[in-house]
Amino acid sequence: MKLLVVALALIFSACGGSRPDETTGRVATEPRTAQFLVKKLQGRNLDAVRRMSAQTRIYVEGDGQGMSANGNIIWVRDSAIWMNVKKFGLEAARILVTTDSVFMINRLQKTWSGRSLESLQAEYQLPGGFDLLQDFLLGRAWMDKDMEVRSDIEDGLHRLSGSNGGVSADYRIEEGSFLLKSESFLQPRTARNVRFSFDNYQKTKHAGLYPLLRTIQAFTPETKDVQFELEFSHVDFNTPAPCRFEIPATYQRTE
Repeated sequence: MKLLVVALALIFSACGGSRPDETTGRVATEPRTAQFLVKKLQGRNLDAVRRMSAQTRIYVEGDGQGMSANGNIIWVRDSAIWMNVKKFGLEAARILVTTDSVFMINRLQKTWSGRSLESLQAEYQLPGGFDLLQDFLLGRAWMDKDMEVRSDIEDGLHRLSGSNGGVSADYRIEEGSFLLKSESFLQPRTARNVRFSFDNYQKTKHAGLYPLLRTIQAFTPETKDVQFELEFSHVDFNTPAPCRFEIPATYQRTE
């Protein structure tokens, strides 16, 4: 299960090096309308980005313990997310997410598992499916089309907040650049919440200003507080990369 948590961290994030942030954001002092801010968030046209591959460094902290690992991630638009997790240079896990399923190979225990993406979404109370994961990888705000939002200013950032009746959302946006700094989703009924922070935006050829540094803070009654810190390097867009996923015949299936 711990490997699965690391896998989810990889899905939900991309993070970056030590270069200075290239955004031109300023402290927000004058409120903007909700319509204006939504238009800015949804105005990033990333239709030309069809693939992405990167190396990533992961740090996970929870239950009084911390662990670090390295990995690779490959994304293909509207199709698949492939990743592996390495420890001490050896592959510990390989994960494949399709539009309806999640598969994982555990190299350490020589096992594999598979389940529907819908069941994973229900377990973690995620407000969306593959489209949500895709938006996270692109560094783009995910918004339910039925969500009504209002705007104000909080901590020097524009804030959009609202609910669709089942999920409450909170988006923080920088003045000037109008780039997403964080988004939070809360399931009031189950007390589950997750917050994604986006930093270290860097100029890229195909994705414009792209957030390389991300922190994920999650809370569930079962796992309590968990924090993921991830770092991307060697990010490449629209270049085909191999993403083999073959389950060895000797590996046993687990739940």
